[in-house]
Amino acid sequence: MGGLTSAARTRVDVDVSAVVPFSGEAVVRGWVRAPAAADPARRLVVLVCFPGGSCTTGYFDLDVPGHAGYSMAEYFVDRGVVVAAFDHLGIGDSSAVDDIFAITPWIAAEADDVATRVVLDGLRAGTLVPGLGPRPDLFAIGVGHSMGGMLSTVQQARHRTFDALIGLGHGGDGLPGFLTPEELALADRPLADTASEIAQCARVRFATPTAIDNKRAEPNSFFAPDVPTAVKAAFSRQRTQLLYTCGLTSMIPGSTDAEKATVDVPLLLAYGDGDLTRNFSGAFARYACASDATLFVLHDSAHCHNQATTRAVLWDRMDRWVRSIVDE
Repeated sequence: MGGLTSAARTRVDVDVSAVVPFSGEAVVRGWVRAPAAADPARRLVVLVCFPGGSCTTGYFDLDVPGHAGYSMAEYFVDRGVVVAAFDHLGIGDSSAVDDIFAITPWIAAEADDVATRVVLDGLRAGTLVPGLGPRPDLFAIGVGHSMGGMLSTVQQARHRTFDALIGLGHGGDGLPGFLTPEELALADRPLADTASEIAQCARVRFATPTAIDNKRAEPNSFFAPDVPTAVKAAFSRQRTQLLYTCGLTSMIPGSTDAEKATVDVPLLLAYGDGDLTRNFSGAFARYACASDATLFVLHDSAHCHNQATTRAVLWDRMDRWVRSIVDE
């Protein structure tokens, strides 16, 4: 691991080549933002964030010239929380791979788990962020938006990385209206049986990949009508290539229900009232073993909640929920 500190951000590079079935470089890259002074009397909370399809870590730390207050990371750091974020292997700042279609949810989650543990171990030891001493009793929460919510759920199910989970905009019922008959045939089946078939379907669907792949969706399904043009432009600047097989997996109904059913830590699921899914109760029901389950629907928001004009309402709710489970 290498760290390069710039202002309030510490860069993190994690070699994950030992856990992925690829030759050559395999590095997951991200960053950590920490408060200038964390209260030593309170248990340190760490949000580890994973972006959705075609997004980078910039989704969680968006800089919008002329418009303040669009960084979720800054919001939580100001409240004494450490925020980390990673680009999934194969996209964004993380290293590219020869065959991006070969990155299934299990492989992506394996790499994300290794990267997460490097950050958490460094924070526990006090060696990661200059000025932030050892915090052995930290509380780690995985935060995933859209496809990132699916992947953080898979990560938790397979590796039990986190003390709690926050899922933003991932419902589990997919986008069946946009699937081919071959893709629909894979619905409601465990990844153990379908991962290789999903990868093959992804090769067909995305036979001519572009730098940025836009999902076909209803008008305003990503942004509510009142989102400023400058905010949409800043969102576009942080975008990257889609992680094709993982993206398609998130579109297939029930594809990770087996993983969801094993999550037994506290869980907050949040959606916009104009999100890609409107089946909020159905999404909630997939996590039958969560030890503390909360559902929140953000008003006047589409799928990209961090760019909604009401985004602070969601962040306030997340903050209250986090404090309630950490301080109980």
